[in-house]
Amino acid sequence: MINKKLFKKIVILLLFASVIFFSGCNLNFKPNVGGYETANMTPRLITLNGEQNTSDVVENVRTAIVGIKSLQSTGYSVGSGVAIKEGGYILTNQHVISGTKGITIYFADKSSTSATLIWQDSSIDLAVIKSNKDMPYLECETTDLKVGQDIIAIGTPLSLAFGHTVTKGIISALDRTLEIQNKDGSKNYMQNLIQHDASINPGNSGGPLINLNGKVVGINTLKATDAEGIGFAIPIISGQRIVSRLSVDAGYSAPYMGILGVSTDYARSKNYSTSYDGLYILDVDKNSIAGMLGLLKGDVIYKIDNEMIYSFLDLRTVLYSHSIGDVVTVYLYRENTPLEIQMTLGER
Repeated sequence: MINKKLFKKIVILLLFASVIFFSGCNLNFKPNVGGYETANMTPRLITLNGEQNTSDVVENVRTAIVGIKSLQSTGYSVGSGVAIKEGGYILTNQHVISGTKGITIYFADKSSTSATLIWQDSSIDLAVIKSNKDMPYLECETTDLKVGQDIIAIGTPLSLAFGHTVTKGIISALDRTLEIQNKDGSKNYMQNLIQHDASINPGNSGGPLINLNGKVVGINTLKATDAEGIGFAIPIISGQRIVSRLSVDAGYSAPYMGILGVSTDYARSKNYSTSYDGLYILDVDKNSIAGMLGLLKGDVIYKIDNEMIYSFLDLRTVLYSHSIGDVVTVYLYRENTPLEIQMTLGER
C-alpha cells in the first residue's frame, strides 16, 4: 500500500456516467432518443478542409458520435462514445460500461444497434466497444493543443433524450493531474488531462472533445462538481493507439508492468524529492515483472526504448504499442544513479 497523507480536496470530482435505477420496472422499451431525422451514416472517414465554424463542424462530425445505454443489474447507465476507426470501433469511458450486461448504441439518425465490449482499462478510464453496424469515424489530433483554443463537446447529457447535445468552450489548461478515490479506498491518478470549460454533465462521459478541424483531441471523463466550467478530458493518443491494435487483433491484451506512478512535477508538488524528470514510482506490485526485477518506490523512469516517459499516461501509451513477451529497455534513475533494465513484458 502507498503511505501518503490525505490530500486536501480543492474540488470534488465526479466520474459522470448518468446511471438510472429502476425497481420492478420493465427495461425493454424504446427510449425517446435525441438525434436528427436524417443523417448520412455511410461508413467513411470524416475529414474537414481546415478550421470551420462550429455549426459546420457539428454538421460534419455528428454521425461518428453515439449515445450509449449500458444495461446493469439494477438499471442502466447512459454515456457517450465516438468512432475513431473503420469497422465501428468506438472509444468511450470504462466507467460507462463497467459491469455491463449488454450495450445498445444510438446513432445520429435515431437508429440503434447493439455493441460488444472488446477492451477496457480502469486505470485510465478508457474502453473500446465495437458496433454491430459499421459507421462513419473521425480523425484524431494528438499534438498541437494550445491553451485558449476553441473546442466542442458532443454527447448525451442526463438522458438518451438529449443525445447529440453540443457545447463549446476553450482549452483552459493542459497536463492536469487529479487524484481519484476508488470505491475500494485505493487511489488512482488521472494524468495529462485536458482541462476545458465546455459544459458537460452526467451522460457526457465517453463523448469526444473536438477541435475546429473536426478531429478528436480528447475523451470527456469527469468534471468539478463544486465549480462552474471545469471539465476534464483524456488525451486521445492512448485511445488511438489501443484502437489501432484492437482493429488488427481483437484479442489483444496490453502488457502489465506492475507500477503506479505520477509525473515528477506532480510528485514534487506533494513533497516527494527528486532531481530528475520522468515518471515517479509511488508503488510496485511485488508479484509483477517490475517487482521481480527490483524496481522501487522513488525510482524515476524517464525512457522506455526510444520513447520518453513523463507520466503514467505516457507509460500506458507506450505499453499499448507492445505485446506480452516483448523485451524492452527501461531507463531510470535511482537517487543519483542511472540504470538500464532489460524487461520482458508480462501480463496481469
